[in-house]
Amino acid sequence: MLEGRGGTVVGVVMKRRPAALVAVLVAAATVVGGLASADPLPSNVRVAAVGQVSGSASATSGAQRVVGLADAVSISVYGGMTPEAIDGIEAAARAAGVPSVRGRSLNIGLRAVRRGNQFVQVADGPGGGSWQFPMSVTVLAPEAIGPVFGLRIAAAVAGGGAVLDANSAALRGAQVGDVLDLVALDGGLRTVTLAAIATSGEIGSAELVIGPDIADWLGASIVTRILLFGQMDRGLVDAELTARGFVDGNRVRIVRSWAPANPDGLLSSSQVKQRLGEFAYRVNANGGLTLDQAWRDANLLYRSYGSINVRTTCHKAITGDLQAALDEVAAAGLGGLIDLGNTNTYGGCYNPRFATQSGSFGSVSRHAWAMAIDMNTTTNPQGGTPRMDCRIVRIFRKHNFAWGGNFLVPDGMHFEWVGQPRHTWAFPSRYCPNLPDGATQALGEQPDGRTLLFAEDLLPGD
Repeated sequence: MLEGRGGTVVGVVMKRRPAALVAVLVAAATVVGGLASADPLPSNVRVAAVGQVSGSASATSGAQRVVGLADAVSISVYGGMTPEAIDGIEAAARAAGVPSVRGRSLNIGLRAVRRGNQFVQVADGPGGGSWQFPMSVTVLAPEAIGPVFGLRIAAAVAGGGAVLDANSAALRGAQVGDVLDLVALDGGLRTVTLAAIATSGEIGSAELVIGPDIADWLGASIVTRILLFGQMDRGLVDAELTARGFVDGNRVRIVRSWAPANPDGLLSSSQVKQRLGEFAYRVNANGGLTLDQAWRDANLLYRSYGSINVRTTCHKAITGDLQAALDEVAAAGLGGLIDLGNTNTYGGCYNPRFATQSGSFGSVSRHAWAMAIDMNTTTNPQGGTPRMDCRIVRIFRKHNFAWGGNFLVPDGMHFEWVGQPRHTWAFPSRYCPNLPDGATQALGEQPDGRTLLFAEDLLPGD
């Protein structure tokens, strides 16, 4: 592989995939390969000249998930997968007769989208520094992508390219064949070709899908999940995982493609951007973030929520739901359970920073979007046993919020806007199930569990 140093963008030379695998994948779908050239980037960034590629402008119209895609189980462990955890999960998969693959989940900065010699979009802002757009990335080998996402997506990744969610592609103005300039772990830029655009029906909650070779080149080496896939005896898989101590709950997340959706599951990155807009950000010397002023001016609103007098700056799209939730908390006589002094001083919505927990790259906190509110932070520290009253939790779910108490790392202070009621979703939550008696009958419409397989499950939304 060719690496860029000192802010240089270079083309990538991929390791060879087994010829039989590539032949099968290419026969199943058109692969757009190659890399493009561009005029010099701002801030002394040089681009190596490579071949230009052209392609279609959008995802396949009306694409639907292919009938017969394999079962899949994603297992994540907080803090990354230790060698012992990897060995244990892979042993469970072997014992159940199911293939497994190591995957990665991370956030990365996108510097620019280029088409031939033109910029389609570039992150820029005042004051110098490297501005970038936040991107959520899923890393899987093509041999697992095929059974889970379909052969078209696998073919694109096997050919050395990236696959972008259609919502994000629309925000970018991106087309197949464009070049993405991604900010690597060392701060330099890496050039990757956009080989396919996919609907959420194809890739679920993934925003940008790449293969392990590209991830290695970017410096994203930490394994964050093991994916079991294929036709499987579901009960046997659960039994083998349980026998080795892997049970969904505190610090272990098991997501099954056939399971009901978790009411405390979060929006995908592309859904957040579609509903709340997208900002460019710059990493400051102290590790904090500066967001572009235009996005802040258009979206942030400071106000007092009079029924309880919570005062905070939130995204204007969530203020109505937040007011309704707090009004109902007050009407239920539960307002005294919210510590106003703590919430108004140490909690609140807007905080432009990286999330507390992340993979090998810092992930932009959902508080940067001002779409989540923290309350009662002292009694509900991240990682501790949640102490939030479950009546308050259920009221917030009713008014379009998910709760952090059931995140991979419990975060009982955290309520995050998801734009739809969650109080009727049946799920055996570790803390505060929707039904006080713990019953799990189906109460309302829920999404396909497969769409949540590649949510940012190591990033608790903080």
